[in-house]
Amino acid sequence: MAETLGLYVHLPFCRARCAYCDFAVIAGRADLVPEYLDLLVREIERAGESLGHPPADTLHFGGGSPSLLDPPELERLRMALERAFDLAPLAEVGLEANPEDVTRQRLDAWVSAGITRLPVGVQSTSPEGLAALGRPGEAAAAVRALRLALEAGIPSVGADLIFGWPGQEVRRWEDELACVVGLGAHHVSCYALELDGRTPLVRAIERGERPRPDPDAAAEMYGAAARILREAGYERYEISNWARPGHASRHNRKYWSDRPYLGLGLGAASYVGGRRWTNPRRFREYERMVRSGRSPAAEPYDPDRRAGEAIVLGLRREEGIDLADVAAVHGEGPVEARRPVLQRGVADGLLVRENGRLKLSERGRLIADELLADLL
Repeated sequence: MAETLGLYVHLPFCRARCAYCDFAVIAGRADLVPEYLDLLVREIERAGESLGHPPADTLHFGGGSPSLLDPPELERLRMALERAFDLAPLAEVGLEANPEDVTRQRLDAWVSAGITRLPVGVQSTSPEGLAALGRPGEAAAAVRALRLALEAGIPSVGADLIFGWPGQEVRRWEDELACVVGLGAHHVSCYALELDGRTPLVRAIERGERPRPDPDAAAEMYGAAARILREAGYERYEISNWARPGHASRHNRKYWSDRPYLGLGLGAASYVGGRRWTNPRRFREYERMVRSGRSPAAEPYDPDRRAGEAIVLGLRREEGIDLADVAAVHGEGPVEARRPVLQRGVADGLLVRENGRLKLSERGRLIADELLADLL
């Protein structure tokens, strides 16, 4: 029986690249959209055929800014996916949206297209935050977008926030959280600012034009998020994600639970049949791949690496991991090799054992990146 997949479709186009962004995006090139969609449809059709038209129970349009697509363009992709995969089990369809793209007309079209999740890329509800992140748009647009989406009847509306940007104060961060909670968002993601690659923000910090983010303040902000969202009735189910009951992301759970997913489009990653591969990040390289009919080379299976990834991703989840489950899939050896690090984490109060599972403690979540890096 074919594996039930999560489908991820990457739509890389943005009006402008944010200063912190190191993702596979194409900024300011709306002229490439028609060609890209032609390539994407070809990849979808070939992938479905090569995998035997497997079932999928989640579908997520990410980017980039998928909300830039006109409704007929989104419908074209949906029809291609329906031809290529068995979507009868489909239980969740997500579309990432920029606040500026959220209008009543588009919301009506998204509801008609079966969109069930709308994570809105708020990033910050303050003008200072948007300026620090080099994020185009106005703070008021995020508030307006969340209100419109909730009024339109999208089943799950989320707010994605970034904290720890240069100059951010804990008090102002608490105000931002209060704003999205007060609007009634069903889901809130809180991501610590990551200074990756050679982004404009990284270069500005290196030149001394922006202050370096304060890790102690960021840890305090994470603690504030955990407290405020818990008191407001949200349940944390992953280290950066909180949801009201019934609104956790089924699609994202696949990434954290070692479940299969297929990525389609520029830079998209896949994990199917125990094999991993990633599409090219550059447009012309992706074009050559699709036109040639080739697929990216799959990474060779490495039980040690896979076990480390399974442990790290499992510890990010609120329920933690059962090491016996990891050993059953990837072998006892890789798990045993990591026991000293895990035991040290317990001794230092960063990990706790609970009902046979290993979980991050509250203190462990504050320095999770350092702890989890030692397990890879």
